[in-house]
Amino acid sequence: MPLSRTPEIADPVVTTSKAAQMLGVSQRTIHYWMERGIIKSWKTAGGHCRIPMSSINQLLAKRREQLQDPDLLELTLLLVEDDENLREITKAVVANWGLPVRLVVAEDGYDGLIQAGLHKPEVIIADLMMPAMDGFQMIRALRESSELTRTRIIVVTAMDETQIAAKGGAPDDVEVFQKPTPYDRLKIVVMESLFTQQRNRRTNANTV
Repeated sequence: MPLSRTPEIADPVVTTSKAAQMLGVSQRTIHYWMERGIIKSWKTAGGHCRIPMSSINQLLAKRREQLQDPDLLELTLLLVEDDENLREITKAVVANWGLPVRLVVAEDGYDGLIQAGLHKPEVIIADLMMPAMDGFQMIRALRESSELTRTRIIVVTAMDETQIAAKGGAPDDVEVFQKPTPYDRLKIVVMESLFTQQRNRRTNANTV
């Protein structure tokens, strides 16, 4: 649970929204980690939660250590993007991450559905404005698939919140980033998914 006092040791602090941005997770996840004691926090006199940078740095250091695990499973990442130049840039960026990631690409929503069905990706990064079937239609179809209920979907779009809302909005469990593509944040998302995959494997192994 969050501490209800100001830390005695001077330590830069951030808000829960900033912590979520730095760690590449939702604010809901940050609050869950706070409740479980995974991440330290305290409250201001006005009742606002603050998280010390030292706690965030500890999590980031743990992630770096986990990445050295030789048994870390490969993650399948599906990119659905109609812009050829952006697809090529993303391929190069992902290759330079040095992570066990297999990148699959699709050029529109229809192709995205086909590739998702074939490869069962752990993470999908999708544009919204695409020809033929757009990202909104594709995401709705993906969420109807029982085989992809655990797939993490990330939207990277040039559309603003008003434009997205006018199209019916994105599901609550879909994270939306604005273009230009925030590759540093996407790398954190992929790392988080890698570690989740590893934890699930270990949990399943322990229950056998």
